[in-house]
Amino acid sequence: MMNNSRFGLPQPVGDGLVLRWATPQDSEEVARFNIRIHSDDPENPETFLAHWTTELMSGAHPTTKADDFTVVVDENNGGKIVSSMNLISQRWAYEGIEFGVGRPELVGTDAAYRRRGLVRAQFKAIHAKSAARGELVQAITGIPWYYRQYGYEMCVDLGGSRNYYLLPSRLRPDSKEGEEKQETYHLRPVMPGDIPILRELYARHCADSLLCRVRDEAIWQHELFQAHRGTHNARFMYLITAVADDAVVGYAEITEWRTAYFVREMAVMPGHSLRALGLFVIRHLEQKAAAYNQTAEKPIERISFDMGTAHPIYQALEWELEKQLPPYGWYIRVPDVPAFLRHITPVLERRLADSVMAGYTGELCLNFYHSQVALHWENGRLHSIAPYTPKNFQDGHAFFPDHTFLQLLFGHRHLEELRQNFVDCSVRNADTAVLLNVLFPRRPSRVLPLG
Repeated sequence: MMNNSRFGLPQPVGDGLVLRWATPQDSEEVARFNIRIHSDDPENPETFLAHWTTELMSGAHPTTKADDFTVVVDENNGGKIVSSMNLISQRWAYEGIEFGVGRPELVGTDAAYRRRGLVRAQFKAIHAKSAARGELVQAITGIPWYYRQYGYEMCVDLGGSRNYYLLPSRLRPDSKEGEEKQETYHLRPVMPGDIPILRELYARHCADSLLCRVRDEAIWQHELFQAHRGTHNARFMYLITAVADDAVVGYAEITEWRTAYFVREMAVMPGHSLRALGLFVIRHLEQKAAAYNQTAEKPIERISFDMGTAHPIYQALEWELEKQLPPYGWYIRVPDVPAFLRHITPVLERRLADSVMAGYTGELCLNFYHSQVALHWENGRLHSIAPYTPKNFQDGHAFFPDHTFLQLLFGHRHLEELRQNFVDCSVRNADTAVLLNVLFPRRPSRVLPLG
């Protein structure tokens, strides 16, 4: 019988290999393994991977510890770690409805041990642990196609940006007195007492995003003040204040990576101009780059407003920023679609009530070919959501092959886009098409892949 607290581990996986949960004593070896496996250039190893790994395994992270890592060890080779991955638990929100998300990360296998099903075995354990925590969704970033093997679909934007290029003619080292007008804003690093106002500004940053990541007090403290500054966990946030009275008027999250400054979060308080603050941030970073580039081996070349495909800053700086750079994609897994739909029922009912289908009564049968679910509506209320047994292969009101329904569910594609790209994605009638467009409108998301 499976030990539910260990999810079947340790487990032999053939040829003297054993899959088990990691321990704190594995930390240094797992860190070395991740540098070796995940560094793009072995000649220039990415040491942040070691800091990230040890931090996650140290017990200092708010949601993750050593036994959230799986390792496969070769007992015939001194217990050498030959494959590993981990689970980072997060909270996300779908139009304000919070839910648990399990984030598999740092998935890798030594080249000599690949194609033996080691990653698949680890996903099984990780998915079981995530489910036991009540997490309705798993999400991962990674290489093209690969994670589709494990039930994932690319259906949420990852990244996407617009750039401001730091041309030599634009860079101005410290100007002489009187050459430029006095700035009306000031940028300062956040302090522990700033978290309440950061919460308010972060909510404004997320307001137009279907999905957002939820930060509780422990996450705020960790990202801002506790995480190693060289890892993906660290956030570099600044408050923008008015010079006249030191009042907080906005915030920006700004980090430097290779030859660019990245602005990944930004919002302003009500009544203040996002354009004015955006131009101030550009001027501030221009001056910073001008000083840095005088001695830098690799100069800063651009400011990347890295906020997905849609953010008010793109409208505010329409004339200053270059064209949109397209996003990559989050892999999303929803093992129980009916359960997730039940969880977001308030959103679905609200969308219906505000639509041309208000007060709808009827059944919406969604056929995914491998499974089916029926949504029963009564006077605009979602009375029940449950699987149904089709009478025949074509029993349903709408059909979605594989996991393509997730693209509709998470606002990634419009129904008509899916119908054009997948000929076996179809709807029975106009009522169904209108209803699906009401319930699942296209709406972009931006969720940073943090750990």
